[in-house]
Amino acid sequence: MKDRTLVYMIFRTDCISLRTVRRSRKSPHRFYIPHSRLEALEHTPYMIAHDLNSFAVLRRDIYAGNIEIELTWLSGDGHAVSGYQETVILPYGQLAAYLDKSTSEDSPVVWKTLSIDNSHKQPQLVFKSSKNLHASLADNIVRHKLVRFLRDKFCWPQSERIEFYDDFLPYSFTFKEYRGGKSVMTGGLVLHRQDDRKKARYSIHT
Repeated sequence: MKDRTLVYMIFRTDCISLRTVRRSRKSPHRFYIPHSRLEALEHTPYMIAHDLNSFAVLRRDIYAGNIEIELTWLSGDGHAVSGYQETVILPYGQLAAYLDKSTSEDSPVVWKTLSIDNSHKQPQLVFKSSKNLHASLADNIVRHKLVRFLRDKFCWPQSERIEFYDDFLPYSFTFKEYRGGKSVMTGGLVLHRQDDRKKARYSIHT
């Protein structure tokens, strides 16, 4: 059985605290995140929070309806710092509901849940056109950026298939997302800042 992560969160009127527990280990301390950091995800795709020596990168995936929390747990003795990283994925709608509830409750609100396992929920990625794909794979830098972006940003567990087509921009694509055999969304996968390959980056447009 996969060693999934249990996330234990306490929602207070001004902040939340979280701990993670796995069979192999548990987090060294509670991580406190102000409400303002989570509320900012309504307007920005990611946010960074700090607590003691540790920090967390919060990313909201509006397409999958999830929030990804990449935690870096650090501790030090005044001379050296050591620690580890882990990532948990939670349903954003449920988290937002608990956050809203905590602002009107007199006592803290507790939420215990397992991190979403997306390891076997990658949708099928199908390239219907070949020109831009071949050009992207022929360029070592672009190939690395494209493969990593497809791997990390198209983990949409509700999707069954995503079809890609050539865009008029080099190294870029349009796409259609399919659920239940129907196209539910169209968008673009665009490589920006192409004049400098090392600084170029992919992003999704809908």
